[in-house]
Amino acid sequence: MDDIISKTIPSATIVHRYNDRHTLVKCSVKDLVMCNHIDNWEFNRPPDMHRCVAIADYIYDTKPALDWMIYLVYDGKLKIIDGLHRYSALVHLWRENHKTVDFITPSKYGCNGDAVWLYSREIFLSIRINHSMGEIVDVFQSLNKSNPIPELYMDNSDSAKREIIESIVAEWQQKFKSHFTVTSKPNIPNINRDRFIDLLDKLYQKYNITRNTAHVLSDKLYETNHYIRNNIPKKITETALTKCRETNCYLFLVKKEILENMI
Repeated sequence: MDDIISKTIPSATIVHRYNDRHTLVKCSVKDLVMCNHIDNWEFNRPPDMHRCVAIADYIYDTKPALDWMIYLVYDGKLKIIDGLHRYSALVHLWRENHKTVDFITPSKYGCNGDAVWLYSREIFLSIRINHSMGEIVDVFQSLNKSNPIPELYMDNSDSAKREIIESIVAEWQQKFKSHFTVTSKPNIPNINRDRFIDLLDKLYQKYNITRNTAHVLSDKLYETNHYIRNNIPKKITETALTKCRETNCYLFLVKKEILENMI
């Protein structure tokens, strides 16, 4: 464990040893974001950059105490099993803050690395080594009880399935950005990214999607969006409807559970 820590984050200090396979360490934010040996755990969902930017904004605007814990396992390199959005927010802030001065499109996080108040702060890392996949999954599920993980990342899905679903999610997030929210239970006509992934996962199985038929999944979404546009559900507020008219996204006027059967 000592060798792994010294090789990956040399400045990290061991705070506590739970046992010979699990250690609590602390390091500066600067050392964390500059480490080249950190990656996302392969069964973890990719970061939602909308949420990461929101966290970065909060950090830069309020300068909070970073009383966080980022959980990692070591498998040739450090892999994050919990805390990915907080880590990604720090990396995003670091990159934006280190851009050269641009008076046309200035960074909202300052420039030339002037956020030194942040980089010197310390953050805790919980690091595990030599854990079986079952042990890691148990830890992962325990840490994410309050925010259920899409089944896509818990069932050893093949790479094609993940690529197809993540590609569609990225397209819809970019095209209909204002309809995606980090709130776990969003109001109509919005949706949480992870619940959208769950919807696509169900539809993927329903239509037996493959790489050659990936377009079917995308087509079904747009067809349903068009149908809902012409058949607005009852009791929809004028505010929600106005937003849909402005974006041309009507799909999320219907709850995910209904969409699963509707599409």
